[in-house]
Amino acid sequence: MGSNKRVKEELIRRYGNKCFIERLKLRDTRGLKYKGCGQYKRMKQLTYHHIRMRKNGGRATIENGALLSAENHQWFHKQSMEKQNTMNYMFQELKRKIDSGEIPVEVVDEIECPLQILGLELTPLENGELHFELPELDKGELELSRLDKKEIEARERRKEEKKWQRKRKEIEDR
Repeated sequence: MGSNKRVKEELIRRYGNKCFIERLKLRDTRGLKYKGCGQYKRMKQLTYHHIRMRKNGGRATIENGALLSAENHQWFHKQSMEKQNTMNYMFQELKRKIDSGEIPVEVVDEIECPLQILGLELTPLENGELHFELPELDKGELELSRLDKKEIEARERRKEEKKWQRKRKEIEDR
């Protein structure tokens, strides 16, 4: 399609004009303070987010895009790569469910806990942030960069190692 602006406009047409992070309730923004109406409007302005980063070959397309408010886009990039990958997966799932008709566009903002739809557990933390457990990612769902693949492989190795440690402990305890 081309430019971020044109693709952003098409994303708004297809999925509505609300930030995906806010739709999925991934961040509690109730405590945020603004210096005035102008700053508030700038921070709430929607931006085009590349799910697969430009530096990794991600293009400005509907399939590779998500709508994030300026403040949530900044917050997103401060999260760990693992959480970014999970949120990107969630953005893709949200779009897929809207496209397939499982979630009507006009109802998405009204859903009490859309994270349950995506199979995630959500835990509020004391600092107001929301913590979520990482789902098992279907590697075919996302085009992952080499770094992303290495992180997923490392996580899988750690899980496997913990499983073997539990088995060893069970044997020792007998």
